[in-house]
Amino acid sequence: MNADTLSRIRIAVFGFAGLVCLSYSAMALAGNTPRPFSPWLPGASGFAAGLVMWLSAIKAGPRAAGMAHDELFWAEWGQAIRFSYWFSISLYPIFGVLMALDWIAPSTSIAAMGTAAGAAPMLVFCFINLRS
Repeated sequence: MNADTLSRIRIAVFGFAGLVCLSYSAMALAGNTPRPFSPWLPGASGFAAGLVMWLSAIKAGPRAAGMAHDELFWAEWGQAIRFSYWFSISLYPIFGVLMALDWIAPSTSIAAMGTAAGAAPMLVFCFINLRS
């Protein structure tokens, strides 16, 4: 396994875990319920993504893993984290207004905000990485 394969695995598992979290958030908002499906699934998908990346890096060896996690990876990851921070902060006033208007319940708001905040860095990283 080489560094390019590791980078592709990272994009695939980040994308999968991010889409699971985004789906949970969207379905929670659409149904106005904090449990649109099993609440363990977003966390389990993130854990599985980390496990797959870790096992892939071990299989590839330290040289390929180091090349897959080079300066470009850290720069792109930093951009994704910076965007996701401000995205997550912006959710507070948006959901505050939605709760004040009684359009969504507070428990739904917490579930939707939490999973959207978790999905943001993974999906933004995939977008940035695939764009470059």
